[in-house]
Amino acid sequence: MQLSLVMIQGDLDDDEVEAIFADSGYRDCEVIGEPVPGIAVLGLVEDERDRRPDREYLRHCRDQGWTVLSDESGRLALRPSSCWTKLAIRRGVRVVVIHGEPDPGMRAFALHFPDGRRRAVAVSEDEREEIGDPLAIEAAFASGRLHVDDLITLVQSLGLDFERLNVLPPYTVTAAAAAAAC
Repeated sequence: MQLSLVMIQGDLDDDEVEAIFADSGYRDCEVIGEPVPGIAVLGLVEDERDRRPDREYLRHCRDQGWTVLSDESGRLALRPSSCWTKLAIRRGVRVVVIHGEPDPGMRAFALHFPDGRRRAVAVSEDEREEIGDPLAIEAAFASGRLHVDDLITLVQSLGLDFERLNVLPPYTVTAAAAAAAC
């Protein structure tokens, strides 16, 4: 299973979330029902997928002082880094992007700071790319390979309880059509 999240410090309103989805190439967005706890999202999405298999299902929530966005394809996380850096500067907050594909796929994170700095690491089976100064938490990572557990450790080091994030906060689920790659 792919892990692909964008976490923005602070509470973005629904209009800002919708604008990010649109800027990422999602069209015809439609909120599905009422927000549901994280643990129930999968069931809701699977029920909807049976009715509308041509849609991608986006999720977002606000929890622990962050707005968390997720999509199934990874389109959000794979947007050009400059988009997230501009958002961090404009809002004066940190923006974290994490992306982990099943083995032997790519694992990556980027932390965008309000002053325009960025730390990013992307690791695939035979390649590693780094930008910016290493974060202290990287010393706790298991190896140079960058595992999904390392991405979760990074998120937790920023004050987000990842287990809670997966279970408790109410997520809004949006069905969307994905336009051609942006």
